[in-house]
Amino acid sequence: MNIIFIHGMNQQHETAQTLKKRWLGLLENALIQTQQQNLLPDLIRHFRMPFYGDLLSRYHLNNMLNASTLLPQTWPHIPFLHTSTRKTPTKTSIKNEVKKYPQHDLHHKFHQLSAISKDYALHGFALLLNDFPKLHATLLHQFLVETDLYLSNPHFLHAVHLRIHEQLHDTKPNIIVAHSLGSVIAYHYLLEHPEMNIHRLITLGCPLAFHTIQQRLPQPIQRPASLKGDWINFYSHDDFLAALALQPSLFDFQPAILNCEIRTSIEHPHDIAGYLQHPEVIQAILNTLKN
Repeated sequence: MNIIFIHGMNQQHETAQTLKKRWLGLLENALIQTQQQNLLPDLIRHFRMPFYGDLLSRYHLNNMLNASTLLPQTWPHIPFLHTSTRKTPTKTSIKNEVKKYPQHDLHHKFHQLSAISKDYALHGFALLLNDFPKLHATLLHQFLVETDLYLSNPHFLHAVHLRIHEQLHDTKPNIIVAHSLGSVIAYHYLLEHPEMNIHRLITLGCPLAFHTIQQRLPQPIQRPASLKGDWINFYSHDDFLAALALQPSLFDFQPAILNCEIRTSIEHPHDIAGYLQHPEVIQAILNTLKN
């Protein structure tokens, strides 16, 4: 059995070796945190990562937008931000919060509160984009060129799919763990290869809930025939690029997609580190491997 890890965008400055080292380091840390480090040799033995970050340079393109640059760099430990259902801070709540700190801390706290507002704004912006697909498509074309290239250029798509195909067993069970754009790639690839035997699909920070992404994929939206086991989708409310669950109203699959909301890194909620090191994510990977 192979475990295929499919990375997201903005990896063109990495190499296959450096990216593999980083992901294995994150997995090792997750195993240590859950006191399962004895399973690391097995995980390494089954680990496969088809790297496609270098393909973007062949088209002489660069992403103008890095997901992390749109996210808050700091996040204060304010109680109302850590409840299960967060509400947008009111003027009164912000004023009361500022009163707690001495004058010399005000500049720092205003900077933090500005970061909070940025996060709420981006989350609302993501929801707005889903209601205006043309606006979302323009954003993809102008800034997230790697995503746009994959969805619009069949040559680039084929080259990416070929990298994945080289790492998969044709007959033995496989597990796929895909992050961000990698989730879209994994779904599309599985649709085109019903002969594959995928025991479990785990998506992390998956943007498939956005209408503009769905509209540019093969229709109708359906469960891939190659997926023999379950599909577990981990998403974070704080991650504005993947803040929406894959709801049955759009993904009417049987068996249904298992949506799991988790909390990722408060500084960079879309980054792979917050997802891959989460206890529920590492357990979902290990459970399949054990079985």
